[in-house]
Amino acid sequence: MANRRALTLVEMLVVLVIVAALIGLLVPAVQSARRSAREAVCKNNLHQLNLAVAAYAQAHKRLPAPNQANKVGGWTIEILPFIEQSNLEQHVTYEVAIEDAPELLLRPPTIFRCPIREAIDGRSGLSMMPGHYVLVATDRRDSFSLYDVPLEIAIPWAAGPEMEPHSVRKLVGPHHDGFFSAHGFQQGVYFEPHEE
Repeated sequence: MANRRALTLVEMLVVLVIVAALIGLLVPAVQSARRSAREAVCKNNLHQLNLAVAAYAQAHKRLPAPNQANKVGGWTIEILPFIEQSNLEQHVTYEVAIEDAPELLLRPPTIFRCPIREAIDGRSGLSMMPGHYVLVATDRRDSFSLYDVPLEIAIPWAAGPEMEPHSVRKLVGPHHDGFFSAHGFQQGVYFEPHEE
């Protein structure tokens, strides 16, 4: 009787089932790790932007002025020198219509982009990329917070997206339906759930 060295069909099917099961376990883990990495980028950007707005407020003894709707300006433009984007800020013409903004403003610097929100946005239909972070200032503009922009909101990034206090969390956020936030002159980034 000769010794056989080949796999039988049953042995091959068992190996394939084991490999498929391992891949099935691996794919969700990889997706979860990617989402965690994207969220870490969003939190880091929010933290850096919070520091930049605080530095602006300390240097100018005020928060950036609110912007007119559909015009270039507001906090996102005013803090450019505080995030090492002075060259971009020198090419900005304030209060020009968003539709007339130069091409170099159509995509914001990386720090203004949240990878989670970019994946959700896809193509927004706007000529300029929407903002991924929103400034929430108190009525007297003596303190501020930064939040992720709610999913229902699409404001061009160079228009300095702002919202009223307490109105942000009533909408759905991009991170497990909630929001990351940074509060004024405090350290840290926090998760705040969507309020029903």
